[in-house]
Amino acid sequence: MFYITSIFIVQLILLLVLKKTCAENYNLFGEAGQAYSIEISVGHPGQKLNVIVDTGSATLAIASYPRLDNDKYFELRNSSSIYESGKEVQAKYSQGTWVGKLVSDYVYFPSLPSIPEIRCDVALITKSHKFFMNGSGWQGLLGLAYLPVGAWGDNVIVGSWLDSVDHMLKKPMSFELKLCGVQGVTNATHYGNLRILDDQSLTKEESYAFRTPILRKRWFVVGVLSIRVVSTASHTTSVALKSKTENISETQNKTVKIDDDMCQRLNEQKSIVDSGTTNIRFPDELFGQVVKELRNAAQTSNVLILDDFWYHGEAACWPEPQQWSLPRLAIDLLDADAENQYFTIEIPPQNYMRVVSARNNSRESGTVSEFCYKLGLEAGGKETVLGYTAMEGFKVVFNRSAGWIGFQTSNCGPETSIHGPYNTSSSLLVRCKLIEPISDAAISIKAAQWTLFVISMVALAVLVYLLAPCIKMLIMKPLPRSQQISLSQAALVTQEA
Repeated sequence: MFYITSIFIVQLILLLVLKKTCAENYNLFGEAGQAYSIEISVGHPGQKLNVIVDTGSATLAIASYPRLDNDKYFELRNSSSIYESGKEVQAKYSQGTWVGKLVSDYVYFPSLPSIPEIRCDVALITKSHKFFMNGSGWQGLLGLAYLPVGAWGDNVIVGSWLDSVDHMLKKPMSFELKLCGVQGVTNATHYGNLRILDDQSLTKEESYAFRTPILRKRWFVVGVLSIRVVSTASHTTSVALKSKTENISETQNKTVKIDDDMCQRLNEQKSIVDSGTTNIRFPDELFGQVVKELRNAAQTSNVLILDDFWYHGEAACWPEPQQWSLPRLAIDLLDADAENQYFTIEIPPQNYMRVVSARNNSRESGTVSEFCYKLGLEAGGKETVLGYTAMEGFKVVFNRSAGWIGFQTSNCGPETSIHGPYNTSSSLLVRCKLIEPISDAAISIKAAQWTLFVISMVALAVLVYLLAPCIKMLIMKPLPRSQQISLSQAALVTQEA
């Protein structure tokens, strides 16, 4: 009996140890609608703050003043290692603006032990407008995009934290976002994980076979070819704009089409992957058509949802958590392997029917439950933005140096899927006008360069003609014999330059 009890105790200890070691270590957290934030330590001694992980900007910016909704901020006078540049910088986002001053200080991420503490540029926000959300649990943002979309100022370039990591480690680094969404239907807090990766280990790994190219290295600009509603009956509901289309593949008895007009409209301004944006945002006309299909599907399923929810961003609440049986949303992305290929990511309704509150209100008469949801889709004018709503349920790798974004289904979050790749008969870069056209200013500069070149060649010809007699006399005159001398290193450098 004692022997059996001992074996049971040992097995229980091993089970607890295994459970602890295999548990997910999340370092990203966020309340409903507030993106994903990570803890950061700035200065000596370190001051701990929470910053949003933002792939839509490139600057590390933190609050340096108390706000009504949050009294936690970075206190400049408490850091002995800070360096003040005396320069003012500012930034403007799709929602909110801020003004601040550029400093340099040491930055460390406690949840990223493999990344050393580094000194980098930091923007200390001194004034903001509609930037910090009411009740937000974060005090700034960590920009992970390319330098051109960083903060700006007069005669100043604000470096990014990730570029500083590249310089210190002397190799390009990438990052992976695994966004898991909420844990269960009764929770409004979402979780995830950020990893910093070596680019050399990401040279087209098999686990990231689905890769879309970064078309322009400012924001993470990608080619979004279509956004489609996929019904639960395993057929694609057409929401395409009326224009010439091409049948390109058949899977599961459904015909997939790429609409030239649709993909051109989706990318007319830009299509970006932005973890700092909550919703999936796409052009107004397409938004109206997609929402109409989802609204009709909800009515067919006898789910009563008012129009204010679908079209005006209002929340819809129920006394019980909802198990959605609405259609899935399919997003077609250009494939990095060939310009006539694409692949499809599919997200379930749990992604775009976002939980914004899940609580029980205790009263004298008992417990009243309230579970509220908002639509994770919105009209974006002419631009397309794949916010974190489109990334939950995936592991998404951003390989900045190689210029691609890889998608893989995750072991946490909603049950997403990836299909493809599919081939087309012609270039999607051309059909969807994904190749950035040369601007009028660039054409003018190019013409001026050619004009200057022609003038220079004519002037050179005239000069040679005038100096021809002198050159002829110099050639005819015998040259004195001299020893061979070597060019100095400096001369070689000048010559190469």
